[in-house]
Amino acid sequence: MAISAADILRTITQMVAAGAFGGGAGFAGVPLSVVTGSVGGTQIPASASTFLAKNYPTEFAPDANHNYDVVYAPRPDGEKGPYANNNFLGKKNSDTIDRAGIMQTQKEHNDALLHYYNMLSPVDRKDPRKVRAALDHGRDFEKGLDAFWNESKSRRDFQVSSSAVKGIRLTPDGRIQVKWGKPSKKNPSGWYTFKQYPNTYEASKAAQALLKSDSIGRAVYPVVSNPPKKMSPGLGEWNAVNFAPEYG
Repeated sequence: MAISAADILRTITQMVAAGAFGGGAGFAGVPLSVVTGSVGGTQIPASASTFLAKNYPTEFAPDANHNYDVVYAPRPDGEKGPYANNNFLGKKNSDTIDRAGIMQTQKEHNDALLHYYNMLSPVDRKDPRKVRAALDHGRDFEKGLDAFWNESKSRRDFQVSSSAVKGIRLTPDGRIQVKWGKPSKKNPSGWYTFKQYPNTYEASKAAQALLKSDSIGRAVYPVVSNPPKKMSPGLGEWNAVNFAPEYG
């Protein structure tokens, strides 16, 4: 009778679980109590499973949202004629925004946490003290990444500026909220909510695009809900893509 690959795999799994390969050892000689699965082909120690990311963050700390540093720069008192800040600070800090204005991918996050564990030899992976030390160092390594994870503030200092907008934030449910400098009677809080993305990482990419725009105020101008009499290049480009009908 032919034996299928599935039968072979099932038999090996049962033998491993029973300790048939010596003292309850798993693959590569790692104790079964240590192995819980794999990420990218790497066997993961049980002690890492509690902080390896299974999903993107759905909460930020210590504040409820991830807040970007926006400098509100309206027309100076007494100045006449056309005026626009044109995201002066955002252009100045564009390199930092590229690195730190976005969230880590789940793979980047987990790879960083396992950075030192992956450097251990098969023999050292049997030593719980060395595994523990490697995982602790990995957590420190992750904190050194430029891109943020679940913090309510970016890890690298940068500012953007606008003569119309005074706040930009990423919400735990994967949306961007923008606060106008001059709130309307209809919305006295000044905060406007945009479309929901599948996760906070995808939303952070949308936020990064706004942070890098030539003019934040022009980019978020409500061309959908309040179409201007005359369109001009770039007006409402970000708004048109991110408008949320349910929020009007």
